[in-house]
Amino acid sequence: MRRGYTRETYLDLVKNIKRIIPEVSLSSDFISGFCGETEDDHHQTLSLIRNVGYNVGFLFAYSMRKKTYASHRLQDDVPAEVKQQRLEECISVFREEAARVNAALIGSTQLVLVEGESKRSVRDLCGRTDGNVKVVFPKEDVAVQPAESNTAQVNAGDYVLVKILSANSQSLRGRALSHSSLRSTVKHSETLPRHQLDEGKTSTLPPSLE
Repeated sequence: MRRGYTRETYLDLVKNIKRIIPEVSLSSDFISGFCGETEDDHHQTLSLIRNVGYNVGFLFAYSMRKKTYASHRLQDDVPAEVKQQRLEECISVFREEAARVNAALIGSTQLVLVEGESKRSVRDLCGRTDGNVKVVFPKEDVAVQPAESNTAQVNAGDYVLVKILSANSQSLRGRALSHSSLRSTVKHSETLPRHQLDEGKTSTLPPSLE
């Protein structure tokens, strides 16, 4: 696919990113059955997904597109049934790893941008962390600011702090604690001692999905 880097270079980059930003969220696109893809190539893709541990992924079976390099120079030689089988295997492995990555967020408090009502229940709201992982939580009034008794309704476009209580490969579920903002959350995390950040697991660089 004319990538200008090797697998090793990519994994080194991921390693460095995670070292510098430990709570970073990673996403990628995966295409199964590209021209000339061998069974070994496919297994290399599966091992890469396991190795990296993505929060979000977009996975597709390859189909030829006009006016691309592949349409002019390559042959679409992987049978449709093989593409589909490989895609299903990639999706299965991706979900396993995403479930593991998301489960690590249980107990943490995530800053969530509210999108609106959950598609599955009018009693829930949903939003996303800045890692683009979806978070679902009950629709209820919450504190205007942390440690305040005054409450206010949560609306689309609001930022809220959400305590994560459960997770799967697609989303996080929790309960909103209070209204917040990007500025106040960053300021709060910068002023807290390091040990308090670790104990509270409060993050301004999290992930989510539904």
